Amino acid sequence: MSDSGTRPHTVQEHFGMPVYVEDRTLPELPDRPSQINDEGAPEGRRLRAGAGKVDITPDGPVTMRGFKPRTSTGVHDRPHVRALILDNGDEMLAIISWDRLHATGFEEIAEARRRVNERTGIPEKNILTSMTHTHSGCEADFPAASAEAAGLAWENMKDARIGVGSKMIYGIGSNRRMPDGTGLWSGNEPNPDAVMDNECGVIRVEDEQRNIIAVVSNYSSHPSVLEDHNTLLSGDYAGIGMLEIEKRLGSGAVAMFLQGCAGDTGTHTFRTGRTIPEAEKLGNRFADAVMDILPHIDVSRWVRLAGANRMIDLPVKKFDKDVPTLPPIVEGGTSIKDEVQALVVADAVLLILGSMEAYVEIGLMIKDASPFRRTFTVAYSNGPWLGYMPSPHGYAVNDPDAVGKQS
Repeated sequence: MSDSGTRPHTVQEHFGMPVYVEDRTLPELPDRPSQINDEGAPEGRRLRAGAGKVDITPDGPVTMRGFKPRTSTGVHDRPHVRALILDNGDEMLAIISWDRLHATGFEEIAEARRRVNERTGIPEKNILTSMTHTHSGCEADFPAASAEAAGLAWENMKDARIGVGSKMIYGIGSNRRMPDGTGLWSGNEPNPDAVMDNECGVIRVEDEQRNIIAVVSNYSSHPSVLEDHNTLLSGDYAGIGMLEIEKRLGSGAVAMFLQGCAGDTGTHTFRTGRTIPEAEKLGNRFADAVMDILPHIDVSRWVRLAGANRMIDLPVKKFDKDVPTLPPIVEGGTSIKDEVQALVVADAVLLILGSMEAYVEIGLMIKDASPFRRTFTVAYSNGPWLGYMPSPHGYAVNDPDAVGKQS
């Protein structure tokens, strides 16, 4: 496994900028419209699926979260909690997405899972609760909204088909560090030799008439186009992109965004400023990319589903018994708790690293080692903010987040 100094790549131009293009081959998408492929599906077995979303937009000004607390003055795009439920007769999974920076604690996640379990019967280990990590969001009763969204998904359950695909996309995210660890903060700053995961993963869920029930997308880049002076609530490019996909698909389709390993990635290369028009530009560009992948994903009426999770201990970068950390150190130790989770869908796996800001190289190392045909890495999930998880290269070059000067 190589670091960003040696990982094979080339440099190409996309959207007028030099771009890091990794030397990694993905399973090909067919160069034709999606087809139904039920080969290997057990006789008489059917997948059932349902999706739902709940608008959590506040009625008036609220404290916004991201960069620094500030009072909202309006709404650009409305935040939601979205849920997708899958049931193959053997196992049930729930994927829940919050338009939010991060959760308040493990207790909040446990409460959301408990409520979803009570509403649907889905085992708590099979419930993913993931933050889009928008820096222009706000607080809400997310456990209640999760139960409501999952309840809507449960009520909407129907016979379904599902498929998974992915493709390299460009023009949205890049590494926000130069290979020497120097940070990039302005717009249109190219850094084509710093490692980037350009894979956009997509899960397609449709009904028997081939109408889209849900689209789940996975990509690794900070939704922080909008800066700390912005006072309009927004999901940033990710939330804008999901609303655009739902608008294009119509018929009640639900689009969900799962944030990948974005600790050292952002939109700096492809934005000229930190404005609403720039967030709209990149949100629509991301919607274009997902909508380019979606029509080429083959689907099946039954696939394998499985889930597992485990709580692990992570060491802190600098331990000082006299200085409190957030979240608290494990009692009697020098570590913090984190939950890892895996959800299997067909021949793909969602590998959830927990709620830290994992660097993109960490995600690529996992993909390199994975035995699955497709592996989508997800961070910012299932717990409170745990700080950054820098890559080996980040430590080697004294990246600011590796040495404790978090950005």
